[in-house]
Amino acid sequence: MAERKFRILMLHGYAQSASLFRIKTRLLREQILDSFPPALYDEYPGGIEYLFPDGAVSLSTNSKDSGDDDHEDGMRAWWLNLDDTSRYTFLNETIASLPTYLNHTPIDALIGFSQGGALAVMLASLCEAAASSPSQARRQSLRDQGIPVDAFLNGLPGQSPLRFVISLCGFRGTMDYYGSLYPAVGLTTPSLHAMGVFDSMIAGPKSQELVASFQSPQVVHYYGGHFIPRDRQTMQTIVAFIKAHFLVQKYQAENNPNPNPTASVRARRKFVPFRVRVSHRIIV
Repeated sequence: MAERKFRILMLHGYAQSASLFRIKTRLLREQILDSFPPALYDEYPGGIEYLFPDGAVSLSTNSKDSGDDDHEDGMRAWWLNLDDTSRYTFLNETIASLPTYLNHTPIDALIGFSQGGALAVMLASLCEAAASSPSQARRQSLRDQGIPVDAFLNGLPGQSPLRFVISLCGFRGTMDYYGSLYPAVGLTTPSLHAMGVFDSMIAGPKSQELVASFQSPQVVHYYGGHFIPRDRQTMQTIVAFIKAHFLVQKYQAENNPNPNPTASVRARRKFVPFRVRVSHRIIV
C-alpha cells in the first residue's frame, strides 16, 4: 500500500504554465518544507507531494485542449475572461476535470497565483461542501448556479475541507454566476492572502473582496507588483501561518505541560529529512 502523502495542488496564473510556476515557487516550497516537523511523518509517511497541473485552456487558440496537443506554448489558463462581471468560459470544465488529474485522490491544501489564486479559493469552497454539515444546503446552492460540485467531490472520494489555502494576488469570481462559492457566513478554510502593494493587475479592492469571503483570513502585503513574492518577511509570514493553522493545531499535544516522555523520544528518533515529490501533468 502506498504511503500517504500531504498533497498540495499548485495552480499557476493566467498565460503561464505548470513548469514556470514550479520555478517561481521554488523558494516558497522550500520554506513550506522547512516548516513541517518530523512528527508529521506519523500522518503523512510519504512526505509532501506538490502537484503542478497545466491549465487545459490554450490561449494560442482560446480553446480547451483535445488531449493530444503538445502544450509547449507556455500560455495556459484555467478559464477565459479576466473580469468579475461575466461567466467564465471553460471554468466548469476545468473543475470537473481536476479529479482525473488528481487520480481521484483527495488533496490537503492549495496554493495559487492570480487566476490560479482565484481558482484555489473556489476549490477550497467546494471542499468545504464535502463536510457533513451543512453540506446538502451548500451543495444545492452550488448546483443552482450550475457549478459542478458533484462531479468534483464525487470524483475525489474521501475529500474533506482543506488544511489551508494560500492565494497570491487572487481575486473573487463573478458574484452573479459564482456567488454560491462565497457564502455569506464566510469560508472557514484557513486562508492566507498575499498582495503586492503596487499590483496594477489585481488592484487592492479586488483582492480585498476575496479576503472578505473568509471568516478568519490572514493578509500579508509585500513591496512589489503582480508577481510571486520571495522576500524574507512574506516567506516567514507564510511559514508562521501554516504552523499556526495546521501544525500547532494538529500537534498541540507537543506543548502539553505534562508531555509523554516516551512519545517525545519516539518523535526524536523518527527525525529524518522530509521527502518531496513533484508531479507535473496536464489537465485534459
